[in-house]
Formats: sequence, structure tokens, C-alpha cells
Amino acid sequence: METEARPGTTIPLYALYGQIDAAAELRFLHLESLYARNQLYGWNIRPHRHHDLHQMIWVADGHGTVVLDDRTLALHSPVLLSIPPTMVHGFQWVPGAEGLVLTLAESFVADILKLSEDPAIETSLGHLLAITGALHARSLTRLHDLFASTVDEYVHERVGRITAIAGNVTLLFAELARLRHFSVQPEDDPQARSIRAVCRDFRRLVESHFREHWSVARYASVLAMAERSLRRACVQELGLSPQQVIHRRLFIEARRDLLYTDKTVAEVGYGLGFEDPAYFTRFFVRHEKDTPQVFRRQRTA
Repeated sequence: METEARPGTTIPLYALYGQIDAAAELRFLHLESLYARNQLYGWNIRPHRHHDLHQMIWVADGHGTVVLDDRTLALHSPVLLSIPPTMVHGFQWVPGAEGLVLTLAESFVADILKLSEDPAIETSLGHLLAITGALHARSLTRLHDLFASTVDEYVHERVGRITAIAGNVTLLFAELARLRHFSVQPEDDPQARSIRAVCRDFRRLVESHFREHWSVARYASVLAMAERSLRRACVQELGLSPQQVIHRRLFIEARRDLLYTDKTVAEVGYGLGFEDPAYFTRFFVRHEKDTPQVFRRQRTA
């Protein structure tokens, strides 16, 4: 768990917002009203991220704004947000907004995915979903009922409580996948499942080692496969080469550090494994077309 060395030097990485240590009693799931957390912070949740937590935010009444990495969106109820781990997010709600914040341990999500074996759900959870102000009446009713049922199970210690909650969460995941309009691939296609598994394992390795600038050959070796097989899988499933996946992850983190910390450009580069600040600047320009200094100035002015 990261903690702040000095104000602004790192993007806060929380178990739950406002709890920098891991003292939050979160074995698999945490559920609270929008009011419970936001009123403590004046309805202003500053940009932060979670290392291994997935969050779903449901706002039935109210409005506000959300920061998602380098984007800011206006939100008007009904609002449904599904935010994957490590994505920077912050909120400014109008006081009195009514809703729920569902925080899920990544291990719990993984257990559900293992049981469901549904590629549409796995794909949808790996991406941001932000719906505001427009939901089909049937979807609105289903979401309202599923969140209400989850709250009921969460606050009552009844027999089968965990099973009931897991069932509701699984149905919420299915609704997310439907809202993203993903088509479920045939379950009897072992080759497709194998490719998805390779890409999932590769991206998890990248998440752990992108700052170390591992070569594609090293990733392939850890995955016990040939480089060409890893490339084939990534291009087919992700539309990117393995090197592009690695560089994209580095670039996302560079943007986050430039936007949400007061590190110098050189410090950002060093923190991402670049020994030469000039090389980091060239890397950033290849992806952004602007230097890190210009990028920061234009977006933080």
C-alpha cells in the first residue's frame, strides 16, 4: 500500500477513500450510501485510486462531476459508474445527492469471473463504464432492484448472506455487460478462451512490472510462451502488440503523475524507470504529441 511521502508527491492509493492504511475491514465487499462518505469530505472526493478494488457507483438522485484520469464529466442522475482498479477518479457532488458506492475486492471479482466463465462480463469489468442521465426503463428498474436487494442482504445477518450478495453482484455484472453491448463469445471455443487467458495474464504482469521496463521476451518467458505467440494473442484480442500494451501502460501512468502530483518532469520519468529525462520526454511526445511540460500546463492551468 502506497502512502504519501509529502503532499502531492503521489496519487493517493486507498483501501477506501480516506483510509490510507489497510485497516478497512474489507474481506470481499463494502457498501455504503453516497452520503456516508461524502459528507465527511464536504461532498468533494479528491482524485485518488485503488490498487486492487473495483468500484460501482449508483446515483438515483442528484448531480455532480467526476474526474476520470485526465477527463472531467458532468453527471446527472441516474448515474452508473463502473471503475476498474488503478484508474484515477474523484468526485464533486451537489450536497444531498442520493446513491450507493459498492466497493469490491479484486479477489472477490476474480472468484465470480471464475464461476461465470463469461467473457462479456470479464471484458466489461476491465473497462470504465460511465452512464449518466439516460437509461432504458427496464435497465433502470433492474439496477434499482439489484442495488436495493444487495443493500438488504448487506445490512442483515441472515443465513446465506454471502451467497445472496454474490448472486446479486453477479447479476449486476451481467447488467454492466449488457449496457456495454458486448456479444458473448461461444463458450465452446477453447482457442478463444486460451487467447483471453494469455492476454489477461500478460496485462497482470505488465501492471506489476511496467516500471521495470521488462522486454517482451522476458514477459513471454515468464508466461512460458514464444514471443510470436504472445504477439499473435495480443493483436487478436487487444488490437495492440505486446510492446504497445507496455508503452500504453507507461504513458497512462505518466499522464496521471503529471496531472495529480507535484513531481517534476524528471521525477516522473525516474519513477517510471527512465534513467534519462530527455528519453522520457521523447517517449511522452511520441504518444501525446506535446512535451510533458506543455501537457501539464494546458490541463492544470
